[in-house]
Amino acid sequence: MNKSEAVRIISKCANIYKKRLDGYQIVFVYRDENNHSNYMEVKFRSYNFLHFTGVIPRNGLSANDFYRFALNNRLSERDFIFKNNHTTILKLKILDAIMNIDTKARMIGNYIGPHLDLYTEKVTGTTTACLGLIEKENFYLPNSVLSEDIRVIIPKPPGKIYAIFKKPMNSPLYTQLTYHTKNLKITKKCLPQTLVTQIEPSLLEDT
Repeated sequence: MNKSEAVRIISKCANIYKKRLDGYQIVFVYRDENNHSNYMEVKFRSYNFLHFTGVIPRNGLSANDFYRFALNNRLSERDFIFKNNHTTILKLKILDAIMNIDTKARMIGNYIGPHLDLYTEKVTGTTTACLGLIEKENFYLPNSVLSEDIRVIIPKPPGKIYAIFKKPMNSPLYTQLTYHTKNLKITKKCLPQTLVTQIEPSLLEDT
């Protein structure tokens, strides 16, 4: 992959990120290794996008500047470099898939992968693309993208996601149900009780 192709991918994905993730809070609801319902809330902000790409900005570009340049088709090959460990190309190849993490994530768990130079605490994703997460206060922030089969980098058995809700960060309630396991009714009883009061009631089915 050359820089011209990288610019194209980054610019395209920045616009998808703006539409689907930027300014949103997503909650992944899953069953843990003990088959108990649990959940993890993740906030997506403008400055997080740079971490998704794996590139290193140049010319004093901040994370927000980089994102704005990509959104406005002003990003050039001179504005960044690839990392020396080849992770940039791996990340860019799956970046488009990660932009749909709000509908496509299927598993979740603690990160136990082999990459010693990577600090991340949790991962969510699929058998081909994963999003790394770090905890801040009572929620998580995305801090990396991994081209990995999630089953290899989290303990067995994996946490299996059965519902994903989404809301603008300034909204008091989750207003969208973006995914649920086929044939599963999402009711108050199937959700963690501390989460139920944060869900728009019209999204839940009657028992």
